[in-house]
Amino acid sequence: MISMEWDGLTDRERFGEWYREKRDRFSDMARDADWDGLFEELERQPGWVNLPRPGNRTGFAPLHQAAWHGADFAVVSRLIAHGAWRTQRTRDGRRAVDIARAEGHTHLLDLLEPVVVRRLPSPAQALEHHFHALLRERTGRCFEEIEHLLPPLEPLTEGLNMKIFFPVVGMMGGFTYGIEGEVVHVHGHSRMDADDGDHYRVTPEGWFRIEHKRVPPSP
Repeated sequence: MISMEWDGLTDRERFGEWYREKRDRFSDMARDADWDGLFEELERQPGWVNLPRPGNRTGFAPLHQAAWHGADFAVVSRLIAHGAWRTQRTRDGRRAVDIARAEGHTHLLDLLEPVVVRRLPSPAQALEHHFHALLRERTGRCFEEIEHLLPPLEPLTEGLNMKIFFPVVGMMGGFTYGIEGEVVHVHGHSRMDADDGDHYRVTPEGWFRIEHKRVPPSP
């Protein structure tokens, strides 16, 4: 199973200083086209491949930076192999392929064009609307007190068994979500939970809570 993270937190000061500085160095590597250093860090932190700089001012993740620089085909292929989302958009709505096209890096256009491996339940716009409604309702005042950019569902189309974690400040946890059959399964969990947390199914018609039995590990 592929596990990724969506960082929607827009307040840099909410991150611990040590973590913030480490993420800044990672973002600096992508900004400065230090691909060797970036891939070395991804070996230690594979879940960072789609993370922007803390604070998410521009939303540029490593793949967007590679597209802007016109990086070698091999570099971009390696980022995608690490799980970089070709559907991920910057704060102004651009995908990596849009950036490469604007900068004239035609050698990357075919590679960066998003490939749909798994379709979202249709209509996708209604599905995402109810997904976001679930997140807003179940977080209570967390989103009111601290701005979070809600995660798009489009990256789920890029992998068959992808799960994405959306951390929420104030929950001491967050939501893990992925496609299961014709629904999006959402697991809300916190370090404060005495049990497995709450599970939900989201469809284009709405969302509802479900009972979820944990499967014990094989002996």
